[in-house]
Amino acid sequence: MSKAIRTALTAILAIIIIFPLLYTLSASFFTPADFTASDAKLLPSSFSLRNFELALNNSYFPRYTLNSFATAFLAAFFRCIVSISAAFAFTHLSFKGKRFLLIALLSTLFIPSDAMLYENYITTAKLGLLNSYLGIVLPSVFSASSMLMTIGTYLSADRDIYDAAQIDGAGDIRYIISILLPLTAPVTITIFIQTFISAFNSYLWPLIVTTKPGMRTIQVGITMLGFAEAGEYGAQFASIAMITLPFLILLLAGRKMIMKAISGGLS
Repeated sequence: MSKAIRTALTAILAIIIIFPLLYTLSASFFTPADFTASDAKLLPSSFSLRNFELALNNSYFPRYTLNSFATAFLAAFFRCIVSISAAFAFTHLSFKGKRFLLIALLSTLFIPSDAMLYENYITTAKLGLLNSYLGIVLPSVFSASSMLMTIGTYLSADRDIYDAAQIDGAGDIRYIISILLPLTAPVTITIFIQTFISAFNSYLWPLIVTTKPGMRTIQVGITMLGFAEAGEYGAQFASIAMITLPFLILLLAGRKMIMKAISGGLS
């Protein structure tokens, strides 16, 4: 009985989570009359690609999408680089102040990201990075949780492998690329996917640091496409559906790596 209850609860939760995605996909095929019908609809009265054509033909939609994918990829890439470098230093190298720096790193977990919003903006403005990809990406590069996750994984790696690599003449960079990264790939891929999704869905920071229409990300710019004002709600849903699909593909492709990283295993 307990197994049946758990299965039923899991099914209910799955339906609750997936329903908005399914409704968004369905609404992306709605006609304008479907949205104004007296009875709420779950399925479109007829299937047409008109809404997708409207979204793709909008002059800003491709640019907003490109900005989002570019900044999300750069944020994920640089966060992985920073996390890998910091984790390697903390776990494989000896230097003064290492314990103090680790405590300082842990303390940043208690600082809400919104509390640093003003200082981050001032710093970005002084560096002349407003309305630039680097300005959008910069606050996402450092993540104490990603570093600590990588540190924990690197601590489980056999130190004898590093010593053997040094004896064979392999430098630190070659050891990281050839040995350490393949051993800890699930964690690195998980951090990349998490950061990519988080950066892509970011709204407040890109809104603050971008003022030029051509530099807006899709999360900020989707409300500026004018579909809702024109009564083309279907095109708005089609835009949302098109930017959601890549995440589903990314999660499905990396689900095994994510599960392995959560379980704490090495590949």
